[in-house]
Amino acid sequence: MRKWWQDIIIYQVYLRSFQDGNGDGIGDLPGLISRLDHIKTLGADTVWVSPHYDSPMDDNGYDIRDFHKVSPDYGSLEDFRRLVAEAHKRDMKIIIDMVLNHTSDEHPWFQAAKDPTHPEHGHFRDFYIWQEPKWEKGERKRPTNWTGFFGNPTWTYNELMDEYYLHIFSKKMPDLNWRNKAVRKAMKKVLRFWIDIGVDGFRLDAANHLEKNWDFPDASPGYEHFSSLPEHHEYLQELGEEIFEPHDLVIIGESGGASTKEALQYAGFDSEEFDMLIHFGHCWADTNPKNTLTPGKWAKGEIDVPKIKKSFARWHEALQGKGWNAIYWHNHDHPRIVSHYGDDARYWKESAKMLALILYLLPGTPIVYYGEEIGMTNVDYERLEDFRDVEVFTEYENFRANGSSHEVAMQALRDRSRDNARSPMQWNGDKHAGFSQTTPWMPVNKNHVHINVKDQLEKEESLLKVYQRLLSERRKEDVAHGDVTFFGLEHPETFNYLLRAKTCDYLVLANFKETPLEMEFPIDPSGFRLFLYTSDRKRAEKKATSFGPYEARMYKRKR
Repeated sequence: MRKWWQDIIIYQVYLRSFQDGNGDGIGDLPGLISRLDHIKTLGADTVWVSPHYDSPMDDNGYDIRDFHKVSPDYGSLEDFRRLVAEAHKRDMKIIIDMVLNHTSDEHPWFQAAKDPTHPEHGHFRDFYIWQEPKWEKGERKRPTNWTGFFGNPTWTYNELMDEYYLHIFSKKMPDLNWRNKAVRKAMKKVLRFWIDIGVDGFRLDAANHLEKNWDFPDASPGYEHFSSLPEHHEYLQELGEEIFEPHDLVIIGESGGASTKEALQYAGFDSEEFDMLIHFGHCWADTNPKNTLTPGKWAKGEIDVPKIKKSFARWHEALQGKGWNAIYWHNHDHPRIVSHYGDDARYWKESAKMLALILYLLPGTPIVYYGEEIGMTNVDYERLEDFRDVEVFTEYENFRANGSSHEVAMQALRDRSRDNARSPMQWNGDKHAGFSQTTPWMPVNKNHVHINVKDQLEKEESLLKVYQRLLSERRKEDVAHGDVTFFGLEHPETFNYLLRAKTCDYLVLANFKETPLEMEFPIDPSGFRLFLYTSDRKRAEKKATSFGPYEARMYKRKR
């Protein structure tokens, strides 16, 4: 049976950076409300809002101090109710981020848990995960040598308890103990609170980390002991049966590195856990394993185009007829896509359009990340203090300890940090990009004077207009339910496929690289007409097999 969420187009908003509505330099709920019409005009009908909860903002709201309150940075609970009402008035849906794995260390639960003299310590102690120290030669040691996702040790010592608490992210984000039924009961209460307010779904953050290996063996970094352990499915199924299914919500779960088998367990049509899965299979196809100065995701290398194509093909094949796919380039944890896989300098326009054309004719539910529709780029910060992400400062110290120079470390941050996707939205070319009337919470990218919404609304061939046409076309032709055939998955430069939609076929051909190339049509082009393109139309028609740097074309044929 067809579900309502199979036909939506999602626009992800990083609330702190989208629009300042009260002049304090921080994006907020009133600001988002004022920009709903931009999202609607773009062609999206569902807004995914980053965490809006009360928080000390160690990790920009993913460290929640009170699940039932709105951060004063973002407004009030009444502002949130108004957001839901204004969205519904426009036939739009609201999805909110829900953090299941951890709280802030300033949450009342943790304040009680960490202090044996607290009157509620007995109840809340086991809301979190505690372990006694190891002792070696009279020296206190952490329970394990695991490394967290921010490059930090996963254990922090608490003197009051004479024990360590587990945190796989920042030390200000202690992990919840999902084995405790009281924790599950409390989190269900949180979910019901926001459902009663009127949200239409949740994006479940870090949803595959709810179970840990309680034997706590040493391992480095140790991800296999706190990621995707089989038992976490039991917790998600419990939420699905009691909360998600009865309220007809859309549930988007995050599980980096999930296998196709796991994907069906999460988001198969017979699963009660998620409706869609965010997996990141295509997101880091350009790392350099030989880089030891700034290793891992920070090591920028050559783009492996076949890896990107195979990821999209793999997920389509795995879920076709069995589950539902989400399609997207990136989110708030990744570099800007035009800087990551395109060229944000000489071929900015061409590569940004190419990346749009090859993604948004794929089946499934698309997710557009704010600013992507105008080709926002990575940050251009010259000073370390311009960055805001907690991860940046830990990793900078790690890079320097590895022997990296300051400039090499800074370039890695400019290339790969999460702040790249969090700079203020570029609405116009004014001093603060139309985001705020005062100095924003983090610096605006200098290129906002020529990359902004106002400028692109006035130009017919702009990237923004391409997004509008693409999203309109996919809705009109029911592309979400189409079928795709990929061509040349091993080719190191092309990205080609045939999409069979409701009444039309679309042939998408693209050169993913800067070097021009000759490309034969993979099928008989009879009946196809050029529909969207990134180069001059006359050139595209005259030199049908010749593709310039980052050139992409979409051909359309009525059936």
